[in-house]
Amino acid sequence: MRHLRFTRAVLSVAAAGTVACASIASAQSQVKWEIMPFAGYYIASDLFTAYPGTPAATGSSHVELTNSFMWGGRLMAFNGRGGLEFSYTRAGSDLKLDRTLTGQNNADVGRLNLDSYDLNLVGYEPSGNPKVTPYGLIGIGWSITHPDINQGFNTGPQVDGKSLFNFSFGLGAKIEMRDKLAMRLEGRWRITDTNIDTNSGVWCDPFGYCYSYASQWYNSGELMGGLSYSFK
Repeated sequence: MRHLRFTRAVLSVAAAGTVACASIASAQSQVKWEIMPFAGYYIASDLFTAYPGTPAATGSSHVELTNSFMWGGRLMAFNGRGGLEFSYTRAGSDLKLDRTLTGQNNADVGRLNLDSYDLNLVGYEPSGNPKVTPYGLIGIGWSITHPDINQGFNTGPQVDGKSLFNFSFGLGAKIEMRDKLAMRLEGRWRITDTNIDTNSGVWCDPFGYCYSYASQWYNSGELMGGLSYSFK
């Protein structure tokens, strides 16, 4: 009787293993690749704020990044429920003073370009319409900054770029157009670690006004759309 129970247990485990292997093989056979160029709108926020104790503090002057055009590309491996995606995003914003103070002859500080590289986990949620599939994503990655300060605001060498950790999350929808062609619309919020504590990393312009980072965590939004092509 004990041997019979043992034999049944072995057969049950073997059967379960066979089913699991078959499921894995089936899932692997259903994996597809998707490539997508995209374009969109970059929503920036203040980068520097007036440093306490300086003349700029009384004027509430800020160095802000302006909203701008963005573009990039993505490559994803996915099945019916979700996928893993690598993305590249290029964004660039003008650096501007929200107001000029005494001695400052213009508000154009310079420009900051950003190259962002992300690894995203994408999860699909079926809807009532088989051609429209909502999805959510979370991502981690890094951004490389390329600052270019105008000569009027920079008396020394150009500020060096940095590689900064970031994470993001977003919501979107995939709209099927043809068998392998679809449109993706997405909104994403990105949080970047400046690696500098608030009220440190002070930058002073040639006019005697000093500024510090507005926050250790820089927040930005992204609205994008693109056409994706899937293939095995």
